[in-house]
Amino acid sequence: MKIRFYFVRHGETLFNKRGRVSGVSDSPLTKLGVVQAKRAGAALHSVWFDKAFVSPAERCINTAGYILEDQEAEAEIIEDLHEYDFGRLEGSRFTSHPDELKKCFDEMDFSAVDGESRAKCEVRAREVFREIISKCSDQDRVLIVSHGYFEMFLMKTLMNVDIDAFRSEREKENRSPIPNGGIMVFEYEDGEYRMVCMPVESEKYDLPEEFKKVTFYYVRHGETLFNMFNRMQGACDSPLTANGIHQAELARDALKYVDFAFAYTSSSKRARDTAAIITEPHEIKAIPTKLLKEVDFGDYEAVVSDSWREEIMNRHMTETWGDVGGENANDVRLRILEILDLVTRRAKNNENVLLVSHGTFYLNILWQIFNIDRDQYYKSCMSKGKQAMPNGGIFVFEYADGDYRIRELMMSPEEAAERL
Repeated sequence: MKIRFYFVRHGETLFNKRGRVSGVSDSPLTKLGVVQAKRAGAALHSVWFDKAFVSPAERCINTAGYILEDQEAEAEIIEDLHEYDFGRLEGSRFTSHPDELKKCFDEMDFSAVDGESRAKCEVRAREVFREIISKCSDQDRVLIVSHGYFEMFLMKTLMNVDIDAFRSEREKENRSPIPNGGIMVFEYEDGEYRMVCMPVESEKYDLPEEFKKVTFYYVRHGETLFNMFNRMQGACDSPLTANGIHQAELARDALKYVDFAFAYTSSSKRARDTAAIITEPHEIKAIPTKLLKEVDFGDYEAVVSDSWREEIMNRHMTETWGDVGGENANDVRLRILEILDLVTRRAKNNENVLLVSHGTFYLNILWQIFNIDRDQYYKSCMSKGKQAMPNGGIFVFEYADGDYRIRELMMSPEEAAERL
């Protein structure tokens, strides 16, 4: 089993700012500490955390909260991720006991001042990571928010880092060895720990993500009441027809052997109902999101499209709906980029993802991501005797190392059953 850990030290605290010793004692984040926590979150934006574990100290809990603001993971408090116990030196100024502190820090042992011994901390460190690893799965990306001296102890104990040489190097650079809000990355694999990125200020963090390939299966919802009567249907909604349910079942059958890691669906009920049918054979439930909703057609919602055919076709070609209370092309583009960013961050290498959404949103993906002109796409489909965006249709594309490529343009569920 392989796990990648992202270890972040909490942001600056009142005791840090005042030069006081802070181990098992606590003090709040300063304004700078909040900024440092947010910077760490920004630096780690591209990383999707499958799990997050945090020291019980409030300074760490608050730091983790800022880092995880745009993530789905919730931080689990683990008692043994606490800082070293500095004994009777807790809360004192560093300048008050310089000789005692230097001796204890150099030896990584505070038992002489009624604090934690090196041997006790080593047992704690190894045990807490055994506990954390037992809660993880292969290829998980795990956030740890904890403390500076405990971090240094892990470096020496688990990863055999020469701490004296490390400190000396940072002193020459006039940098803190373990900066507040700093990021360290290491990996665990089959009983061994390996350093990937030494502790670094969040603004200096520049570790590229490992290569990964993700396959997207994008499904248009089944036929609805408004589809049947040729009414414009974007932000508005109408239920699946009996035929629409059948189309969703055909899509389900076409995709039943695809191993989906997770799924997202438009929050519109027609898409949620379609997604529920497709995910029946899988041990997942689709997560509703407004990012996958159909284009908002504004004042044209629910009109019979044949009555306004020329104007609607012109608007479709330019995706201009903002002047009638709907969305413009750039509004939709931002939603597309956000959902793709979310999914590619979350997915692990070689995972399959299900997206259930809408027809015009699909056409916008073709245009915005793959530079496929809508008019030319329609003409190409017509020349082949195919529908451009059939209800229950399946579109397959891939992400690999920053680029997207099409595997299959949208097929009817019947065609997909033969080809997938």
